[in-house]
Amino acid sequence: MTTEAPAPEQPAGPKWKNPYVIGFVLGAVFLTVLPFAQRRFLKAPPPIAPLGAWTLSTIDDGQPFGSTQLAGKVFIAFFAAAPCEAACLEAQQAFGRGLEHSDDLGDQVHFVTIARDTAAPALKTLAKGRWHLVTGPDEKLGPVLQAFHGAWGKFAGTDAGVTLAEHISLPAFVLVDQNGMVRGFWRDDSAGRGNAINAARLLAKYGPNP
Repeated sequence: MTTEAPAPEQPAGPKWKNPYVIGFVLGAVFLTVLPFAQRRFLKAPPPIAPLGAWTLSTIDDGQPFGSTQLAGKVFIAFFAAAPCEAACLEAQQAFGRGLEHSDDLGDQVHFVTIARDTAAPALKTLAKGRWHLVTGPDEKLGPVLQAFHGAWGKFAGTDAGVTLAEHISLPAFVLVDQNGMVRGFWRDDSAGRGNAINAARLLAKYGPNP
């Protein structure tokens, strides 16, 4: 009884033709190029209008707070209805929770809630760290809100002439860059909050003039 001799082993091909090697190399190239591709295609929105100099007072301790304290920092502004009741408080708390998504950027990103003085008592305990809740009498608050709304008019192509009450009920997050330029508006929902935070992160990481 005879047995057939085993077939001779085929010589291994070049290592560069090994699919595992090819996959490893392509993966390494992808991970190297990805940050540059993201930087090219993910950009913060362009400037809309300057916010100008402004000063209000913090709700918790009455200290002056405004453009001077925020110079060189990115911030997202949000507005509180007056009076600030259950739905308003829930919206403000959701806004404040978003701050944790910029913790890694330290002092570069701040959140600011702007409220009429009649809403201040309900908001007094919410301020923390990089989240500032500010207010002022209508004669000081009015010009600040009109500056925001002037930028909104340019952004949306609408008439900027509104009353104080109409503007402060505008459901929008507003992004302001390190130079005090308004950069964008987003709706008050989870998607809008996420997009505003992502844009703020881009400005904080790459600056207002990339």
